[in-house]
Amino acid sequence: MGLKAATGEWARFAGAAEPFYEDWEEEVVFGVLDTAMDGTVLLLSLQEDPHPDRRSNGNIYVKRSEDGGATWSDHKLVGERYLIDWKALGIGPYDGSARGREKDHAYASLGTSVVDENTGEIMIFVTSLYPAPFMYKSQDHGKTWKREKVVMKPDSRGFLSVPNGACDPGITIRRGPHKGRLLVPSRVFKNYDRLHEDGGYTCAIWSDDHGKTWQNSEPFPLDGTGESGLVELLDGTIYLNSRTHIRPGNRWVAWSDDSGHTWRDLVQDDELFDGPPDVYGCKAGLLRLDRDDADVLLFSSPTPHVNGRRNIRVWVSFDGGKTWPHNRLIRRGPGNYTWMTEGRKGTPSEGFIYLLSGKDWMARFNMAWLLNEDQPDFILGKRSRYRFADPDLFRKADNAQSFRSADPRFKNSQVGYRLQSRDRGGDVMTHPMVLPSKTMKLNCDVSDGRLQVLVMDEGESKLRDSHWITGDYEADRSIPWQDGPLDKWVGKVVYLKFFLEGNAQIFDVSFEGVPAVEGVKAGLDPSDERFVLPPRHDYVVGQTPQFIKTAENALPFGVKDEQLKGVLGGYRLTDASKGGYVQSHKFSLAGKEMKISCDASEGSVRVVLLGADGKMIRRSLALKGGVKVREVVLWPDGFKLDPHVSEPVFVRFELEGGAKVYGLRFDRVFWE
Repeated sequence: MGLKAATGEWARFAGAAEPFYEDWEEEVVFGVLDTAMDGTVLLLSLQEDPHPDRRSNGNIYVKRSEDGGATWSDHKLVGERYLIDWKALGIGPYDGSARGREKDHAYASLGTSVVDENTGEIMIFVTSLYPAPFMYKSQDHGKTWKREKVVMKPDSRGFLSVPNGACDPGITIRRGPHKGRLLVPSRVFKNYDRLHEDGGYTCAIWSDDHGKTWQNSEPFPLDGTGESGLVELLDGTIYLNSRTHIRPGNRWVAWSDDSGHTWRDLVQDDELFDGPPDVYGCKAGLLRLDRDDADVLLFSSPTPHVNGRRNIRVWVSFDGGKTWPHNRLIRRGPGNYTWMTEGRKGTPSEGFIYLLSGKDWMARFNMAWLLNEDQPDFILGKRSRYRFADPDLFRKADNAQSFRSADPRFKNSQVGYRLQSRDRGGDVMTHPMVLPSKTMKLNCDVSDGRLQVLVMDEGESKLRDSHWITGDYEADRSIPWQDGPLDKWVGKVVYLKFFLEGNAQIFDVSFEGVPAVEGVKAGLDPSDERFVLPPRHDYVVGQTPQFIKTAENALPFGVKDEQLKGVLGGYRLTDASKGGYVQSHKFSLAGKEMKISCDASEGSVRVVLLGADGKMIRRSLALKGGVKVREVVLWPDGFKLDPHVSEPVFVRFELEGGAKVYGLRFDRVFWE
């Protein structure tokens, strides 16, 4: 999908600049991003000779960019790590005797940062599980640094908190009775070790004397939290968003009306997953854009349904975190922790957003790029043969183009791919699919070139690659894999990539042992995945975490319809003369009344409710006749959803003719 200007209600947030994006390799395991008052972008990180960016035992270094990120200085030492006298303090012991008492914790090093917008001074905290009694400060936009003593005061539970590098940079409060206050997200390690992580908690610290003395807020209203970010909204409210370390689920959010003293209205956000589908969450990035007309927030995190901390995305909220209607993939592959900062108005960094990944890369982009829609990923249903003649197989290509062969050997798969320029290699990539079986075969012609097949996961990391395939055309040619069979990935979501050299041509790929699908009633195999979408009001096509898991004879399309507010995409049949379906991920059935948004002007839509085992519970009555906006789904024989509320289920939308489906709505969620 090519870049285009943002349209509609988002256009004013995109600005007048052309869409811009770039990323580059940046060796860092643990770092912090911030922006000086003159617009200089600062990358703070741990460094240790001769190996850069060691998370343990590292000293604090800075890289600076004075031209908005186009060029960067070399690493320059800010300050050395600090040995905590834990025996004298009566904490620890940090003697390696147990988890959380490793010897590394005896050293305090890179914490998070804050820029004092009153004085221009930049401050870096120095922490481990216990804070050091000093900070590194710069009065010349990060060129030089000095060490200054500070006072850290305990909280109401008697603990000192640590504003470490896994918390976002602090802010200068701009409104209200505490205007000018420095407020920094922080955390408490109960008893200053990690043996009691379930008793640790998020908090904030503040200073009203330009960083000389730091006070603690009241604890966040939920233990087991820690890494967090905070922003000030236009009305002066502080919005705090925290990771949880001991339970699966979504991000936890609370607000402060007193500049960070106390927290109210704790809630689990129903849109922002806490990292990958595990029980441990992940440090995310939070940023409020410097605007006077709206509370535009950005949130960066791994893609929720992808195992591992991979495929970093940025979500966008235009209403201060109430809803997150848009997100875009920043980069595929390993991502882990992320940090963000924004350029300053009137400087070379203005208009840029900077994102640092703890897996050795960094990116900068603008809102015009971020508000463009990424090419949607949808997962192909199981089939015995996938043809490039099918309109839903091809995802993207590099130096490769489609063509139609007149060769009678390809009469059933006439559309293939070959190189645009034979001077260099190229590749063709499919949309993701659930790998149907371990036996994969190709229809290809490699009489004047060669071909290699890669099987990749959702982060585009290689799972298996084939030996190079050469020779003349052979129907359903078996693939010689380099490192063993595909058994362990059968039933998993994968991409296929075909590398081409010379005049190699690829037409289709087939699988043995895949049961034939009879119409749309056969459905999909039961899922054994742990990923379950939480209860929420709206489940719409195109959202991330993904609502739609797989489709058969159906493709996504963009939607721009005022009466379908909040809906950006739908699904419709590829071939309207045949039936097809779209199936959701497993989700927790949110309420007892299900409403659907669809277009049944031409054709019909039925909703099928499936249990967690994939077996059908009930099929709805057909919806026909026009556009339906939050129309109540009717079930035959007086069937009610009540017994299944809060249970994990799937839904399948069965489409006929020109029908289109957009999503589901539950006006009342069961826990409200």
